This record gives sequence, C-alpha cells and structure tokens, in this order.
Amino acid sequence: MAETVFRRMVVPTDFSETADRALAVAIDLARALPAHITLIHVHSPIMLLPPPIDMVSLDSVFPKALQKMEEALEARAVRVRDAGLDCDIELIEGAPHVEIVNQAEKEKAELIVLGTHGRGGLASAILGSVTERVIHRATCPVLVVPDRRG
Repeated sequence: MAETVFRRMVVPTDFSETADRALAVAIDLARALPAHITLIHVHSPIMLLPPPIDMVSLDSVFPKALQKMEEALEARAVRVRDAGLDCDIELIEGAPHVEIVNQAEKEKAELIVLGTHGRGGLASAILGSVTERVIHRATCPVLVVPDRRG
C-alpha cells in the first residue's frame, strides 16, 4: 500500500474562533510534515435582504468588505509564515462548499483542514453544514477540527 504524504493543505477560514483553531492544528501538522498551506476565504458577492430589496451587492452595503477580508486573511497567513511555513492566500467568490473543494483540486492538495461549528439538528438542517458538504464532495482527505474548547 502506498504511503500517503500530505505536502499541500487547503485551510478554509470564515474568520471565526473555530476556524482559527483549525488553522492552529494545520500549522502544527504542516510543521511536522512539512507542508505548504493555502489559506482561503469564500464569500458571496451578494447579500439577501428582506423584501422589497431582496438582493444587493456586498460592495454596495459594505464598500470596504473585500479589503477587510484580504487583511484578515493576510493576518492569518502571517501566523503561518511566522511558524516557518510557506503560505498562499486566496479570496474566492462563490458557494463555500463548492469553492473549497475546487481550490483543493486546483492546488492538488492532499488534505483539507477545516473547523466545524458543531451545529446539529434543526440549525444544521436549515443552515446546512459547509463541513458536511465538503466531506461529501472532496476528492482528498478532510481533517475536521471540532468546536470544542478546553
């Protein structure tokens, strides 16, 4: 049986504490291997609002949103680079579960590392689970870091 080697990782972030914990796990793992990390954030270019407006562009409501996302990504990339690792960042428009898998395939990543907020039951049914959808679509292994503190 061939040995699996993880040299390229995709680490999605939504800038939450849970995603930051997943990034810390990815950094530790990448240092041990060593591996390259591509840190990504997927955003929607539109926002849904109550009628009569319905949909508006993100830029029209929050003109500096993309700049803030880039800055937040770069701040996390600095953590990765300070750990002595190579790191790229990507800010991507689209559906998170689709774009995370697409980016992993584009990067030829051997591992996706992401956090889960651990919503279950009705919250998961209504909101859907990005993590669950990534697991089902990914063509490489997925390491899920739960939202458990302590």
